[in-house]
Amino acid sequence: MARKDKGANDEPQEPLVSKGTAGEDIDDLGLPGDDDVIEDETTADEAESDDATVGGTKGAAASAKDSAAKESAAKDPDAKESDDSGATAGLDDVPFELAEDTPDPDELPETGLVSEFVDVGNRQAAWLVSNRESTTAMRSPYFLVTSAVIILGVLAAIISGIVAGAQKDSGTPTMAMVGVGEQAQMYEQQLGVEITDAEDAQAAEKLVREGKVDAAFIQDPSGQGQPTIIALDKQPDALLEKLAPKTEATLLETPAVDSAVATPLLWGMVALALLVVATLGTALYQNLRLEKRNRITEIIAATIPPRASASGRITGMLSLVVVHLVAAAVVTELGLSLSGKTSLAFAMLPGLGWFALTLLLTAWSVFALLVWASTVVGSKARATFVSIIGVITVAGFFAPVIIGPSGTVAKVLSWTPFTSPLGIAGRFFAGQTEWWEGLVAAGIALVLAVILHALASGAYVRSVLAGGGRSGKTVKMSKRAQKVGAVASAKGSAKKSDEKSDATDEEDEKSDEKSEATDEEDAKSADESRDDK
Repeated sequence: MARKDKGANDEPQEPLVSKGTAGEDIDDLGLPGDDDVIEDETTADEAESDDATVGGTKGAAASAKDSAAKESAAKDPDAKESDDSGATAGLDDVPFELAEDTPDPDELPETGLVSEFVDVGNRQAAWLVSNRESTTAMRSPYFLVTSAVIILGVLAAIISGIVAGAQKDSGTPTMAMVGVGEQAQMYEQQLGVEITDAEDAQAAEKLVREGKVDAAFIQDPSGQGQPTIIALDKQPDALLEKLAPKTEATLLETPAVDSAVATPLLWGMVALALLVVATLGTALYQNLRLEKRNRITEIIAATIPPRASASGRITGMLSLVVVHLVAAAVVTELGLSLSGKTSLAFAMLPGLGWFALTLLLTAWSVFALLVWASTVVGSKARATFVSIIGVITVAGFFAPVIIGPSGTVAKVLSWTPFTSPLGIAGRFFAGQTEWWEGLVAAGIALVLAVILHALASGAYVRSVLAGGGRSGKTVKMSKRAQKVGAVASAKGSAKKSDEKSDATDEEDEKSDEKSEATDEEDAKSADESRDDK
């Protein structure tokens, strides 16, 4: 039987499979190609014979096609790539409107807060908060006023010291002599100095140590040696110039800095420490409380980790402490050098250096405590915490200067945190410390600062995550709020009672109207019944 032509029957043909979007040859999938014709209507005998014939034909054609494809692929490997690219041509081209607007990595900010573009690490986040905290504090007038006070105070101390030293040197020198008796007036006229009679060498040395005389002239008891001149801690130049021949005095104590200079210097350092720590600590605490009240802390926590935020706030204020200390040290050393006190400037360097280091570590501890105090729940508890911090700080700065640089208590205070800045500086000025004592004081202060920093950071993290830190506690209303609430509730209850009474009156009026209407209807019905009768 002859084959039917394509589309000769009434049934629709099956759609052909398109291979425009296929990445591989369509023949590998076992589907009919473009050259093959699908016949629909055949008899059973024709189907069997046709299957055998078509199967053999297709097998031969497929094998021939595979061998040809292998030969072409071996000869020209680029041909397949071109066919594949042609098959997928146009699929990778994305319209401009649908393309992703991703920024160029080279154009991204180095320290941006946009988390979609930059992954902020803990160190970078802490640096960002530190920079923000320090720049905010530097713009405030308190920082500028404090800096001006420190610089002017140092200059005033240098000028007053120079003037006091000049006045002291302009006075009449005093000297103690052993066994001069009535000849003291004669020596005074000859030498032009004030002579004080002493019983023996020990008494003369006592007068020198007490500061009643500038020096003591002690002769050799045997009369064969040269007399000696003893002084406390510096050469009495005005007195030695009047003696002939001019000799040098033997110093009983050799402090690095004269006590007449060290004592006012220590008080100036106390004022400096209080100004720096109090000003920056107050700014830190107020910023923390302001951000807590205005819910800015939660906004910052959305991008900056809370622990990094706490660390950044502390380090930001510590950077300003360094600025104050460097400015004060530079002005002090430069002023002393210009005024001709170069030796004094070099003698003060060890004490000033240990003071600056221990004060920086002490300020670290104070700032950490203030961060901790800002997270405490309750205004009274916070006020108590801050008061304790203030008392400890002020007492720690004043105690070493009041007690003095000598003694066991002074040695302990120079190693104790909060008292070590002034304690170690005073002992270095007096020349009563070993080289390693400064390291001990700084090490103890560093350990305490690290511990308090960790505790304060943990408290800050808990406060931020708790969303106010109340932990489900009921907020107590103030007395004023309670009074206002009571008045409002009283007004509300009175209004409700009035509304109830009005509603009752309306109901009574309605009931009266109903009763009147009932009476009228009864009367009408009675009249009608009478008329009917």
